[in-house]
Amino acid sequence: MRYKMVLQYDGGDFNGFQRQRSHPSVQQAVEEAISLKLQRPVTIVAAGRTDAGVHALGQVIHFDSDGPLPADFHYRINCLLPDSIAALSCEPVPDNFSARFSAVRKTYRYDICLSKIHVPLLRRYCHICVYDLDIDAMRKACAYLIGEHDFRSFALSDSVKDKNTVRAVYDAHIEERDNNIISFYITGNGFLHNMVRSVAGTLIDIGRGRFSYLDMPNIIAAADRRRAGKTVSGCGLYLVSVEY
Repeated sequence: MRYKMVLQYDGGDFNGFQRQRSHPSVQQAVEEAISLKLQRPVTIVAAGRTDAGVHALGQVIHFDSDGPLPADFHYRINCLLPDSIAALSCEPVPDNFSARFSAVRKTYRYDICLSKIHVPLLRRYCHICVYDLDIDAMRKACAYLIGEHDFRSFALSDSVKDKNTVRAVYDAHIEERDNNIISFYITGNGFLHNMVRSVAGTLIDIGRGRFSYLDMPNIIAAADRRRAGKTVSGCGLYLVSVEY
């Protein structure tokens, strides 16, 4: 039987989602917990492999079981997981369900804290920006992201060589929150490696006046990583949800 599980985790404790030989990963911790509970080796498949330091509010995984699991299986797993990971739910799904390939929409959030000084308590969860930002210009730039485009300008160059870099973005917007935090939300059918962090870095450059919001269409059309802003750190990035 195949099961779908939703996870939340603090990525600051891990060197990314994917299992690695010498560094802690979310995949390793979850696989070890499920394997221990089921008393056999289990391999999980995720909706997306988040990078080092990146967090998740609603990461989705699937795994296979030899038989039905109790309705409270996710609670039982939480007892075996580190405090930085929580299983939010677990439910049976059809055998052809794939956490990765069945996904139709994903939403990410990038948090930016506007502060002239270092903020120690937020350093793992926000990008600290010391510049004044024109949020209205950033919002206008977001509008140009919506639609189907070639997003090669925002991808890690080595990861997209000879690959299709066209993606559909359904929503992109900025929200202002408490404590001088602004959040950039983006929803699409898929994302290239480093795409969301590179878009966020470009929006910050627009907000501080390095680019105009009118430059965004040209940056996209260039399909050249050198034309966009820098890739900001993973600490401010959250995988919010995955839709099927």
